[in-house]
Amino acid sequence: MFTLKEYHLLNERADFQYVASELVKYYGLRSKVKFGTFGKNEGDYDFDNDVIKLRKSYSKVSEFLISVLHEIHHAKQVKKYGKKQFLKKYIQASAMADFDGFDRYNKNKWETKAENWAKQEYNKKWKNKF
Repeated sequence: MFTLKEYHLLNERADFQYVASELVKYYGLRSKVKFGTFGKNEGDYDFDNDVIKLRKSYSKVSEFLISVLHEIHHAKQVKKYGKKQFLKKYIQASAMADFDGFDRYNKNKWETKAENWAKQEYNKKWKNKF
């Protein structure tokens, strides 16, 4: 038997799965969406398997949507450049950030581009829809 809280969480996850999958389709991608514990990040894009990995929960709907959009942008980048070329570019940007004394992830130009695009898309298209 489920408690009301557990039932609500199950429904929320099903809704998040549906919304994330529909956003992936909207942007012309075929990426799979998985929820789980994948580290400290809001999400992750597994470009080898074309899987968008998201946390199990988010404190705000906007945080969830921006995370999905961020990972969608990475999927679009891989689609544009190809896996091998994108990985080369991503690793190079990480190395440059590290060389300049910055965090390899937070100051990676590909992460910055994805985050800026996600926030812009959210504000332009999705902010008032959810």
